[in-house]
Amino acid sequence: MEKRSGMRGRLNMAGRGPATALPEECTDNGVLEAYRSTLRSYFRRRVERPEDAEDFVQDVYLRVLAMGPDTQKVRSWRGFLLHAASNLLIDKHRRSAARMEKNHVVLSDDVLDGGTDNPERVLIGRDELHALSEALKTLSPVARDAFLLVRVEGLSHRDAAARLGIETKALSRHIERSLARLAAMLAEPA
Repeated sequence: MEKRSGMRGRLNMAGRGPATALPEECTDNGVLEAYRSTLRSYFRRRVERPEDAEDFVQDVYLRVLAMGPDTQKVRSWRGFLLHAASNLLIDKHRRSAARMEKNHVVLSDDVLDGGTDNPERVLIGRDELHALSEALKTLSPVARDAFLLVRVEGLSHRDAAARLGIETKALSRHIERSLARLAAMLAEPA
C-alpha cells in the first residue's frame, strides 16, 4: 500500500492517484487533497494565467463540498473532479462572454472618483446644475421639451418630433438654438 497526501489507498492501474474504490475511513477532504496536483495541472494548461490555477482548484473543492452527502455516490473521484473542473471553466467562459469582459477598459482613478470625494468639486457641480436649470427656464416650452427629449432622454429627432407634434426639421432648429443659448448663458460669469 502507498501513502499519498496523508491517506492510505491503492494506486489505480495507470499509477495515477488512488484507485476508485476508496477505503471507508477516507474522508472527502482526503480525496480532494489526493487529486490537488491533478486539478492544478489541469487548470494550468487551460487558463490564461497559470498562477490562477490554485484558485480554480479551490472553486472545485467548494463545489464538491457543497454537494454534501451526495459525494458518497461518487465512483471515480478523478473523473468526477475533472468533470467538475471542466464545468467550472465552462461557467467562467459563459460569465465572461455574457459580461463582455474582453471589451472592458480599465478606468483611471480620476475617472472612477469623479470628484465626489472633493467637497469643493461637489459644490461646483451643484452650482453648475443650478445654472443649467435656470438657463433651461429661459427657453420656450417647445424648445425646452425638444432639448430634454433628445439630449436627456435620448430619443431620436424623429421620435421627439412625433411626440411634440412638430416636423423633424423644426425640432432640429429648436435644439440647435437651445444649445447655442444654453452655451452662451452658461459661459457668462455669474
